[in-house]
Amino acid sequence: MKIIETNLAFKDNLKKMNKPSMIVIHHAAHSSATVDDIHRWHKQEGFRGFGYHFLITKDGQVYRGRPENTIGAHCKGYNQSSLGICLQGNFEVEKVFKIQLEALMKLCQYLCNKYGIRTIKGHRELRSTSCPGQNFPLAEVKNLVCSILGSDRSFDTYTVKTGDTLWSIARHCNMTVQKLMELNGLKGSLIYPGQILKIM
Repeated sequence: MKIIETNLAFKDNLKKMNKPSMIVIHHAAHSSATVDDIHRWHKQEGFRGFGYHFLITKDGQVYRGRPENTIGAHCKGYNQSSLGICLQGNFEVEKVFKIQLEALMKLCQYLCNKYGIRTIKGHRELRSTSCPGQNFPLAEVKNLVCSILGSDRSFDTYTVKTGDTLWSIARHCNMTVQKLMELNGLKGSLIYPGQILKIM
């Protein structure tokens, strides 16, 4: 996988991340934003710098932002366990270039195989936002990556956090507790932090 190194200078030392369990897809919400542009904007917003781990430009080039083993600043509440991929463009008004999607597929495949990642989400599936834009083919991307990696992989999973209950998870995922239990072969309500549950 060809990844262009950028060697960005961050404000402070970045915090290390344990093995990532999720990929979160974003758009830059700007037609021609570069790594340097986003790096500067994120610093102005008070971040250490470029908040994503990767940027894919419209010509299909993949640029490294934050190192893969560091915590990003791209999806509040999920940064500690996810890798953020941003695509150049504003997909509220633009269409995604085919070469960009192909690069995204390859990058997702590479990261899923490298880290055993089973969950791919669009930013809007985790936070109150339209990102990565109404024109971004999120379902298609997830299905294609799934087919590339094999049908045994599911990208609709949830990692249990401290304080979670089956009821709170089911409510968050818009499903019934009964369905959640059936999918995961649960006989009772006992779950534990770090447990990965199917939510498809």
